[in-house]
Amino acid sequence: MLTLLKKRITEKQLNEPLKTELKHFPSSVREWKNSIYLYNKNNLNLIPSTTISAMKIIKSFFSLYNKSLEGKIRTKRLLLRLRRLSSNRIYLSNGEFKHKNNSVLINIYIFNRQKHNYLSKLKNIYLKKFLTKKNLNANFIKTLRLIYKKGLDSLKEVNKNKYLLIKALEIVEKNKNYKINTLKSLSNYTVSFYKNLLNLTMKKIRLYFLYKQLVYLNNSRLNYTYLRLLKKHLEKLYNKNVEFNLINLKRFYLNSDILSESVKLKLTRNKRKMRKILNKISDKVKIQKKKLFLNSTVQKELKEINDINLLKHIVFNNLKYRHVTGFRLEAKGRLSKRFTASRSVSKLKYKGNLLDIDSSYRGLSSVILKGNLKSNIQYTKLNSKTRIGSFGIKGWVSGN
Repeated sequence: MLTLLKKRITEKQLNEPLKTELKHFPSSVREWKNSIYLYNKNNLNLIPSTTISAMKIIKSFFSLYNKSLEGKIRTKRLLLRLRRLSSNRIYLSNGEFKHKNNSVLINIYIFNRQKHNYLSKLKNIYLKKFLTKKNLNANFIKTLRLIYKKGLDSLKEVNKNKYLLIKALEIVEKNKNYKINTLKSLSNYTVSFYKNLLNLTMKKIRLYFLYKQLVYLNNSRLNYTYLRLLKKHLEKLYNKNVEFNLINLKRFYLNSDILSESVKLKLTRNKRKMRKILNKISDKVKIQKKKLFLNSTVQKELKEINDINLLKHIVFNNLKYRHVTGFRLEAKGRLSKRFTASRSVSKLKYKGNLLDIDSSYRGLSSVILKGNLKSNIQYTKLNSKTRIGSFGIKGWVSGN
């Protein structure tokens, strides 16, 4: 099979000039988020309403949380409104539904922000030192350890160096309202000091295991044992077998739905920092510049494909829409700093470009989706509201 592919590539495509490259046709699901193959045409009328209800069920499943565990982590109770607007969640893109006669395939892109937050907190708790007070010297802690282990007889060794003992007692009197006049009072202080130290360490260890449980619960949502419960509800909705294709993303800007959703949540929570939010997102988005034209060395490599590893390397590097080359965010509506809805504001932020390299620079014809949308662009339109009024967000992400 591989030898036949090599012959086809070398004979037909590689000997032809660059303008006669094969046109890239995106999947049919990219067109209208639904690809349908049905014998009964009357079922087509129910598909728009079922997709909306299916996405509501899927998003509610991935936004589940354990109230008892999260209540133990926080000192204050988190309001339901702030929980809905928090960025500590699993972000989901709009589903791509591929309908068949007996089954439905659902493609969903996922960015697990919640897991990143829990893991970063775990690292801070685990790596953080329990004794970070500047006033406590290492010599003073050594003396307390000697008293705690060997008893008051260990002070005879310390008395040889009187300067160390005097310095330790001065530190105790400065930090605590605790007067030390005798050896008994010093031993009592050491016991109380180590009790407080043990309480602090136990609190840290308890927090560590609570966050570990939350990480386990987060991972369990992507397991089949829990997904089959979601599958049952969707099968009742469609009267068909349901299959999932969940795609984990490393960065939030790789999908326009997730990018615009994160901006919408931040603006609804704190709309006065709109410019800061857009500037931070533009700093986080990493854009890679693509070569407009293939070099002569690349063309020679394509003509001389004899090694399998070389074939994989060249094919993987020349995949379509592999890198993000630009994004554009547009926010309009009642986003002013005033408490009245007398004036609307519009802000725009972009980086890179939204051009298709094949059609704009290489002179190749490209496919257009939905009449006017290019095949290399993901487009999202969202709306939300605050107490002043409503606003809308448009997001574009281009890849080449």
